[in-house]
Amino acid sequence: MDLQFLGRGAAFNPKEGNNSAYFIENNQLFLIDCGESIFERLVEDGLLEGIDAINLMITHTHSDHVGSLGTLVMYSYYTLRKPLNIVMKRDAKHLPNIEKVLEGFGCTPAMYSYVDEEQYDSKFASFQTIRYIETDHCDELSCYGLLFTTPYGLVYYSGDTREIEFVKSLIASGQYIDKLYIDTTTANFPGNVHLYVGILQEQIPEEYKSKVFCMHINNDQCIEEAKKVGFNVVETQKEKGQSFVKKI
Repeated sequence: MDLQFLGRGAAFNPKEGNNSAYFIENNQLFLIDCGESIFERLVEDGLLEGIDAINLMITHTHSDHVGSLGTLVMYSYYTLRKPLNIVMKRDAKHLPNIEKVLEGFGCTPAMYSYVDEEQYDSKFASFQTIRYIETDHCDELSCYGLLFTTPYGLVYYSGDTREIEFVKSLIASGQYIDKLYIDTTTANFPGNVHLYVGILQEQIPEEYKSKVFCMHINNDQCIEEAKKVGFNVVETQKEKGQSFVKKI
């Protein structure tokens, strides 16, 4: 499963747009996060045209990941004429924060629906399951990554994180891994809330480096350093020089 990216930048790297990924199947949009720039990018790229339903996964509630949540919810309700589906882990610790954000944006409960992640099991061709994986990003918020089981292997999307232990456990498990989308930064200091590219270089075995796709990049240097050590860097349609909607 190839995730497509609307933006690949960290919060303070607006040139690259807010980090957000998607795929489309059966006229349903599956979207990971919706930061400040994402609704505009969805419209510009024509991704809302012909869409029957929006399924949103939220990794955490920093504004570069939920800044256009209110607009997206209201678009689904008033334009698609149906509530937006928020795919959710049953006991998600970040649910209270999501509720506060929705309330603050003036979104009523009629405008969105929470759908348990297990409700999507074995219903789509591109994946069999979606599971939220709790991760460690910052002390102030509960944060999650996402693990997809697909016909081509496991696909992990780290969300914002400062820990690499789950990735290491996936590699050690012996399960076939298709892709690892990992938060990557050149910043390296005590208390860093993102994964330093040097740590990735040290901790990811050589044979798995081609499966790593760096995202949430903080600057151009991050792109250069990631590629230099053998990682991929995610690309948006802008970086690819393309303008089309990829549907499954």
